[in-house]
Amino acid sequence: MNFENFHKPVLLKEVLYYLNSKDGDIIFDGTLGGAGHTIEIIKAIAPTGKIIGVDLDSQALSTAAHKLKNFTDNVILVKDNFANVESILEKLKIKKINGFFLDLGISSNQIEKSGRGFSYVRDERLDMRFNDSSSLSACSVLNEYAEDKLKEIFYKYGEERWAPRIAKNIVSYRNTKKIKYTGELVDIIRRSVPSYYKNRRKGHPAKRIFQALRIEVNKELESLNKALDRGFELLEGGGRMVTISYHSLEDRIVKEKFIGFSGRCTCPPEFPVCKCGARKRAEIITKKVVRPLQSEINENPRAKSAKLRALEKLK
Repeated sequence: MNFENFHKPVLLKEVLYYLNSKDGDIIFDGTLGGAGHTIEIIKAIAPTGKIIGVDLDSQALSTAAHKLKNFTDNVILVKDNFANVESILEKLKIKKINGFFLDLGISSNQIEKSGRGFSYVRDERLDMRFNDSSSLSACSVLNEYAEDKLKEIFYKYGEERWAPRIAKNIVSYRNTKKIKYTGELVDIIRRSVPSYYKNRRKGHPAKRIFQALRIEVNKELESLNKALDRGFELLEGGGRMVTISYHSLEDRIVKEKFIGFSGRCTCPPEFPVCKCGARKRAEIITKKVVRPLQSEINENPRAKSAKLRALEKLK
């Protein structure tokens, strides 16, 4: 494996700018991945700062440890879910952090080299677990969930128009044979989506279903909600929270959380009085979502859908 090409960090300059880290800061990096952002953040907080690099993926941690071998005084690596930021810091006897960073994209290595079925262009076992000790896999979801449940997650997490047909055909297929490989699932999806629609849709016809399965298997949106709430509470006054999301479901959660932290009422318009208890606790410092320049997209096509948001906690 080429460690240097493991992961190309997205919006790197923007992340460093909005984190605004300095020597001595403690930064929580909940999505360590290939450590591309991590190395540059360490340079900003050295020589006395610390970064807590968290990832559920053992392969990612192993590779990151190799890349960070020259920064052992500044980095603490942890195998865990970033949603557990509170317990992670408690174990490390760290009470507050100066920065909280999440890059929610799946790494190139996980897609191309993990062999866990994240990619719809390779025929691999349907796994999709970030944490290999988790009991729920894509295979168990596809073969054990009821048809209505499959339809629900395809709608909710994949925003898939043809969710009912795909769910019905999955159940029909598994009645004769267990679905074990990505190739089988791709074939089912291709047969379920009308040919006239496949020709008009951008991207691979299986893209939305694979996204939905990955989110369900790893409980990604639940983890994100929890992480933002807990992470914000652990920020020092003046500390910053920076996130990069890659699809509308993630970005919507981040946007709504940030609005809530900034004190803007999030109650439905029909409510006569505010019931959400909005209180200004932070300032959103990205008035508009930050997107990568075309030059970065040309160099790294996976950056195309990236959206960065940042806020600063009030002192």
